[in-house]
Amino acid sequence: MRARLPYRRPCRSLGLTIARAALTGFIALIVLPPALDAANGFLTETDGCRVWQVIDGDTVRIWCHDGSHTARILAYDTPELSARCTSELLQALAATWYLRWQLWRAGRITVKIDGVDRYGRKLVLLLVDGEGIARRMVKAGLARWYDGGRRPGWCASGQGEPA
Repeated sequence: MRARLPYRRPCRSLGLTIARAALTGFIALIVLPPALDAANGFLTETDGCRVWQVIDGDTVRIWCHDGSHTARILAYDTPELSARCTSELLQALAATWYLRWQLWRAGRITVKIDGVDRYGRKLVLLLVDGEGIARRMVKAGLARWYDGGRRPGWCASGQGEPA
């Protein structure tokens, strides 16, 4: 009598396995950061308002006693995610993730509201462990100082390829 071999599930193709892993990773990158932003916002020590979502490198959502607000962080400017060129998009992603990382590792976050802009966003000074986040963003090379008015673009001259 021949020995019976244990049942082995048929091998799935490597391509399907890679596609599933890539899809899982992509979904994790979409779902996890906002969830971690919110958790961090409510776990980190604050002075009043809490940052519960990072929108881009210079815009966040805050939760104050009167509800949720979109807030533009004062003193610096970062590239926009609705980029005009590929390099601006890459810089915008880097600035967004750097801001998120700074907030995730903060011991204390302070939000000081300083008015409202023409789009209805709160204007805020954001301090991370007592230091203005603007200084950290500029020092990291992901932002430039900004005090209002017209802003120059982030694409190099002659770089007009769509993002």
